[in-house]
Amino acid sequence: MTSDTATRHTEATRQAIVAAAAELFVQRRSDGFSVQEVADRAGLTHRTIYRYYPTRQELIAATVEQLAPGFGDERFSEVSTVEEWIAGLGRLFTHTEANFEVIRALLGMALGDGELQMFGEDLRQRDTHRWHVFRRQFPNLPDDDARTTFASLRHLMSSTSYVLMRLRFGLSPAKATEAIQVAASQIINETVRRDNAAKRERKKR
Repeated sequence: MTSDTATRHTEATRQAIVAAAAELFVQRRSDGFSVQEVADRAGLTHRTIYRYYPTRQELIAATVEQLAPGFGDERFSEVSTVEEWIAGLGRLFTHTEANFEVIRALLGMALGDGELQMFGEDLRQRDTHRWHVFRRQFPNLPDDDARTTFASLRHLMSSTSYVLMRLRFGLSPAKATEAIQVAASQIINETVRRDNAAKRERKKR
């Protein structure tokens, strides 16, 4: 088998795996699927699936990327302030709305299976960038206060929060986006106050 043939075979196998997983994902929604079910549908062995996707989370992430391209890539790496992060939520939630049913099913599966680290290291890296942006903006907050506030903001400004607002409270896409942005801005305003107070306390010492 030539190198080009092997590459085509590898890509065809990868596509067959993701296609089978996507079919099961659409059928099952929040009930999820097993790796063995994907293997059976794709006509492959359980071992072959794991050769291409070493963990179930990686397979699910690839499946969601196929069904809702870009969902796992919240492009906030370029933001330099928390305000820019808040302003960029409109773009994120427009994308979430366009893929609402897929993302709703993904969240149901993740919560049901306890697989909240669906996007693994990539998600942690994006959170690290946003954490550094937050910390540079509020350098005087005690560490525990800063981490608690950041965690609250990170959860609030997520597709998970948006989907829950849409489903639980029946908000329109525009109202759900506005509610999250307003709440995030209120948290930031209060954080500014606490950061300034902490700065004054440090100067007194």
